[in-house]
Amino acid sequence: MPSLSQLLTQPGLGLRLVQAGAGDPEISWVSTTELVDLSEYLDGGELVLTTGVSLSADDPRWRDFVADLSRARVAAIGFGIGVVHEHIPDPLRSAASTYRVALIEVPPPTPFIAISKAVSSLLNVDELRAAHEALLAQQRILDHAFGETGPAGVVSAVAAATGRQVAVLSRADTVIAGTAGFPTNFDGDAGEEVAIPAGGARSSREVSLSSPEFTSLDIGAGRRLTVAGGPLGPEARAALTAGAIVMSVEYRGQERAGEREAQRWSRLTQALFDGDQRAPGLLHLLDPTVTVPPLLRAIAVQGSPDAISAWRAEPRGGIARLVALPTEPSPGVARAWQIITDGAPTEHALEVAASHGLDAVVGVAAPLEASMSSLHSLEPHLPTLSAIEQLYQEPRSPRIIHADRDSAVLGALLRAPSTAGTGQSQGEGAPARAVIGAMLGPLQCTPSGRDGDPHGLSDDERATLRSTLRSFLAHQGNRGACADHLGVHRNTVRTRLTRIESLLNRSLADPDDRAELWIALRLEDRLDTELTVGTDDRKAARQYSRKGAVPSPFTPPIATRRW
Repeated sequence: MPSLSQLLTQPGLGLRLVQAGAGDPEISWVSTTELVDLSEYLDGGELVLTTGVSLSADDPRWRDFVADLSRARVAAIGFGIGVVHEHIPDPLRSAASTYRVALIEVPPPTPFIAISKAVSSLLNVDELRAAHEALLAQQRILDHAFGETGPAGVVSAVAAATGRQVAVLSRADTVIAGTAGFPTNFDGDAGEEVAIPAGGARSSREVSLSSPEFTSLDIGAGRRLTVAGGPLGPEARAALTAGAIVMSVEYRGQERAGEREAQRWSRLTQALFDGDQRAPGLLHLLDPTVTVPPLLRAIAVQGSPDAISAWRAEPRGGIARLVALPTEPSPGVARAWQIITDGAPTEHALEVAASHGLDAVVGVAAPLEASMSSLHSLEPHLPTLSAIEQLYQEPRSPRIIHADRDSAVLGALLRAPSTAGTGQSQGEGAPARAVIGAMLGPLQCTPSGRDGDPHGLSDDERATLRSTLRSFLAHQGNRGACADHLGVHRNTVRTRLTRIESLLNRSLADPDDRAELWIALRLEDRLDTELTVGTDDRKAARQYSRKGAVPSPFTPPIATRRW
């Protein structure tokens, strides 16, 4: 803002300083008045012009008039002579000296409007100067943005332009990066900064981050560029704004690039779950340096949408980037899938999920190209995870379920040999196949004698009835929940269940039949995975556990579509 001395030197006004005030005050505006009590209409910094119409030369109220303007922190008083008073009244001079308020004399040829125009012109020049300085500061900040210093250079540039301590704060008010003098000790409960003197004793002074001592602008991803030290002037605020824009563009660019990358890995994950034969080779198109271990596991995580979002935002590398996009099976509940290396990486992935309060189901180990089998092995356990009211309880202990550790009965049937009364072993899994055939009959995935099947079931019909039976059993015989899960009407579920009972000659109201059918479905899932993981894969897995990851045996085919 222009100062009083600048106004006094303006040519053609003829202004004369009669009484100096405290220093060289800055003028924010001009106010013309003949009121005796004006303080409630002022903001401070004004040049008050008056001719003294309301007061005589010896009126004692001149003292109150000046005292009132002093409390309002005006820049100066301009008294126009030759209109009512030929000279500035002595009580006015005396009061201005007492309260140290600047007093100037306005000669008769000079109209008050000329002074207002002069102040306005000085204000315009000052605004242009401030805008030029702010532009220079913004240019310096942009230079850092496109240089090698990155965000650290932007923080330094904003600190230099504002003359303040600057930092980037997280959503939890943690200092991510900042200048050395920025306050870093904040009370966790109140979100307040607590000054700690050199002796180590806690000071009683506490300053809230939301107080006027801090000025913040959002830069995305829950981060804020924050300046400490009180309110900012126009130049400093322009520098802060420029820094926030630069960092916001950078962070948002990183977020968009990361999201695009995550979507590509998600599409590949879904292709693996769908059994796409090209998917294992396409993995190397996304990352030619990635190594594929012999055995991996599919993991399903479930929790609140916010928890799933935070889990998905965790930094990942290598195979761990195989994360499918989240879904919402019911309001307030979200679910996502990941493919992870068997062994220690799987345990670490479960720890990460638990840190976000997520339940998890771990599928059986399988090669990359058999990821669909690992997915199928965990699907029956999904309905048993925490309900919505349990997800939002605090504190809570997340559930962890391993599909290959859940049933001793399944393991015994899968590994039991059979002699079939011939004295010769028919190998492991023969009893399991016998149970599957006896219980599922025409609903087996690969029923024997399909060509001569008197029921005439097509593959689509068989798949529909199997999915309905699995959903019905997984929901503890609740037809309504089964219908909601399948997205069909309850009457449709009733019709399908009647057909299933007719085909299998079983009663779904009988708990024994339901238990045996469930075991048969689970056996078929597990047997399919056990057969997929062959001898060579088991040998490679043992080598992998001793030596670490090995290069992928798959040769990437020519890409036929973009990922």
